[in-house]
Amino acid sequence: MSIATSMHPESPRTEEEPAGEPTRSAGVDLPTTPESARAGRQFANEILAKWRLVALADDVDLVISELITNALLHARADRRVSPDATVRLDLELAGDGLVCRVGDGSALPPTPEEAGETAESGRGLLLVEALSAAWGWSHEAPGKVVWARFDLD
Repeated sequence: MSIATSMHPESPRTEEEPAGEPTRSAGVDLPTTPESARAGRQFANEILAKWRLVALADDVDLVISELITNALLHARADRRVSPDATVRLDLELAGDGLVCRVGDGSALPPTPEEAGETAESGRGLLLVEALSAAWGWSHEAPGKVVWARFDLD
C-alpha cells in the first residue's frame, strides 16, 4: 500500500474557492483484495480527522466502501485487468467540497442496478447517490475513475 498526501497552494482557483484556501489531496494505492475496503475507510478517516472533517466520516465511509467494493468486483470480472492491478483512492478538499475518487483498471462503466426486494447486493450506487451531493465517472487509462462529491456546510 502506498500513500501520498499533498497541498497545492498554487493550484488554480475557481470562483467557489476562497482565496488563501489551498487544495488538499491525499491518495493511497490498495491491492485488489477484500481487505482494501476496510483499509480505504481507515485511510479516509485519518485524512478527514487531519482536515477537521470528521462530521463527514460516516457518509464518506459508506460511499468509499461501495466504490472500492465495486472497483474490486469490476477488476475481478474484467479479464483485461492485470492480476497485480491496484485500486486507487484519492481524496481532494477544495473550496466548499470534498471529492472521493476510486480508480480501477477496468473500463467497464458503473451501472446502477434495480435490485429486487430480497437481493443482497445491487444498491451500492443508489447509496452513493443518496449520500453524496453528486457522483459520476470517467474513463482514465488504464480503466476508469468513479467519484463522489460531498458539500461542506
